[in-house]
Amino acid sequence: MAQHSFSFRNMKPQKVYPNGSRILLSSNELPLLQRISLSILKIAPRCAREPHWHPNADEMTYCVKGKALVTIFSPKNEHSTFTIDQGEMFYVPKGYFHSILNLTNEEAEFIIVFSNNLPEDLNLSDCMNAMPVHVMSATFGGATSLFEKIHDKKNIFASGPVDEKPGLPSIPSHFKINVEKINPQIITPGGSAKIANKYSFPILEELALFSLRIKGRGVREPHWHPNASELNYVLTGRAKLTILSPGGELDTFEIGPGEGSYIPMSYYHYIESVSDEELHMTVFFTNSAPTDIGISGALSSYSNEQLAAVFGVKPEDFKDLKRYQEDVLVVVGGG
Repeated sequence: MAQHSFSFRNMKPQKVYPNGSRILLSSNELPLLQRISLSILKIAPRCAREPHWHPNADEMTYCVKGKALVTIFSPKNEHSTFTIDQGEMFYVPKGYFHSILNLTNEEAEFIIVFSNNLPEDLNLSDCMNAMPVHVMSATFGGATSLFEKIHDKKNIFASGPVDEKPGLPSIPSHFKINVEKINPQIITPGGSAKIANKYSFPILEELALFSLRIKGRGVREPHWHPNASELNYVLTGRAKLTILSPGGELDTFEIGPGEGSYIPMSYYHYIESVSDEELHMTVFFTNSAPTDIGISGALSSYSNEQLAAVFGVKPEDFKDLKRYQEDVLVVVGGG
């Protein structure tokens, strides 16, 4: 793979259990990563990712397949339980206790992004095992035999079948947003973007998500993000990217489903759909309000005389250059 890209196709999950698995792309696997990492979590039918928390990272989870019941226990004793369906997303601030239960009779799949390039986990099974039985018994006012029985259980990660009602209706929560059912904030002839940032999803603190769709042979214009790094992942279609790094290094590559790329803050890049199929990418940012500057609007800010001086040509050579008051974002007519 290229310097900025990655593939989960041949990566072995770092955590594999009878009831689930997780592949984690951290800076151990892609050293360029800073303040962000990505994982694919799969949970067996009717099973659960055990209750846990992340001491050093916020979590953003996008449901690719399935229906799940999420429980989050927060400071001030707030207890939130809600459902997540395909195309929905939830957010968990660092240190919040949470779990994910697959409510279906098929494997569920989630894309999880953390606000740290080396995220940490603390799992319920490990925590129960770590403390002396008499301490746990005193805390709960008894149940000594129970704590003796479960004291040697640890590293469960994905627990066995749970007898939870599968037909739960959609349950709302301020921790979740239905990304795919909101109206696109960006829509052009070349594609669209549905945006979960701090303006549409106020709970966000360190991360944001764009659900980006580019029509076949369309192009996300060359641009950069002044305040955020980008970590993207392809769900459908095929993309070609070029990234320009400081010093003039170019990295050009193609990615398809199960693959993605990382683009450091303010690095110049573009994304092109190189198949007739619509390109659908989840694009994550290390800022809850990411900004971008496109080359269409940026170039239009300067006179023909200034541009001619830069390139050593005549001002009239730029007479056919279209001028835009704002970026064109996604356009048709790729290769």
